[in-house]
Amino acid sequence: MNFIENVFVSGIDDIETVVYSLKRGIAVFNIYIILVDEKSNGVIVSSREFFLSGRYSQMYAAGICMGKYNAYRTYSEIVKYALSKNWQLSDIGKMLIKEKEH
Repeated sequence: MNFIENVFVSGIDDIETVVYSLKRGIAVFNIYIILVDEKSNGVIVSSREFFLSGRYSQMYAAGICMGKYNAYRTYSEIVKYALSKNWQLSDIGKMLIKEKEH
């Protein structure tokens, strides 16, 4: 699993344990992941769906949240963050990934 440099987190008390589990391929109950890629694709999936489906292996985790509601709320925070940096909405994924390279 790939992560951006500064992952957005919402509703999780012990983020280290959750990240440890995700990096080792262990799904965590009620954890949702906000995924982005360089082609402007973004998706919110449960950790279970992430590991059952091979479709998301090339995407980067931009957010990790407890519950779907928090995931949608955090996605809106990501959009606000992007707008505050004057990024175009179609480039959010690419720009979040680029921040990792700096």
